[in-house]
Amino acid sequence: MSDRAPADGVDDGEDRTGEDRLGGQGNLIEGETTVIEASGRPYLLGAAAVVTLFAAAAGYVVAANNAVSSVAMFGVVTVPGTPAAVAVYGAVLSIAVLAALFGLVTVASRFDDDAVN
Repeated sequence: MSDRAPADGVDDGEDRTGEDRLGGQGNLIEGETTVIEASGRPYLLGAAAVVTLFAAAAGYVVAANNAVSSVAMFGVVTVPGTPAAVAVYGAVLSIAVLAALFGLVTVASRFDDDAVN
């Protein structure tokens, strides 16, 4: 018996490497019968929801602690200084930014040959 570890990680007397070890099953691990496709989309949507809720809460708190009649956003939009209006603005702005980022990632992944479907 040899002191070296088997190349395939299984001490069955046969050192199989590469595709031979997989038994022609593609990317399956020995003993598996199907490939499980994982998606990160639910996690990203959950993170987006948390960020949006945080932005709305931050807008509400900031507006509630400041006595401002209106706020000009980027010189384009004027929002009343009420806590509810600033909270809605924070939520809408965070949704717009996250949608743009997720959209760019989706477009970029279409051009990635190694992307997982």
